[in-house]
Amino acid sequence: MISRAGEAGEAGAAALVLAAVAALILAGCGGASESAGRLRAQATRVCALALHEGARIKPPAVPAATPAFLRRGNAVLRSEIAQLRTLRPPSEQAGVYSAAVAALRREAAILGATIRDLDRGADPLPTIKALQHRLAPVETDGDAAWRTLDVPACVSR
Repeated sequence: MISRAGEAGEAGAAALVLAAVAALILAGCGGASESAGRLRAQATRVCALALHEGARIKPPAVPAATPAFLRRGNAVLRSEIAQLRTLRPPSEQAGVYSAAVAALRREAAILGATIRDLDRGADPLPTIKALQHRLAPVETDGDAAWRTLDVPACVSR
């Protein structure tokens, strides 16, 4: 026969197990939003820093200075990409995050190609106009992904 103290102990143990199970369930439900929030905060820091660094680059005073200007901007962009690639999105956001970073990588590739064209003697004014046209759809794709992730700091400036 079980004494009252034994019954109380068993009831307490059962309550403790139920509380632990409930805590695990709640942690599982909230874990994704915490991970998403952490990703937003980390990506925001990376993009805000890149925006600050990019804003410090003085625009070219003459067309001949355009390649150097673009090189500095591309260096900031590549650093931003490298930092963003170290972040680990929650699984439910991995596809969108990958698309957002891939868009930035395409932007960097387009900038690199433009810099090479300018280094080979291309006229800066039409080359920059062509750059703007080539970047526009890529920026649109990236911006949509960053908005989906709720990271406005990473939306094109």
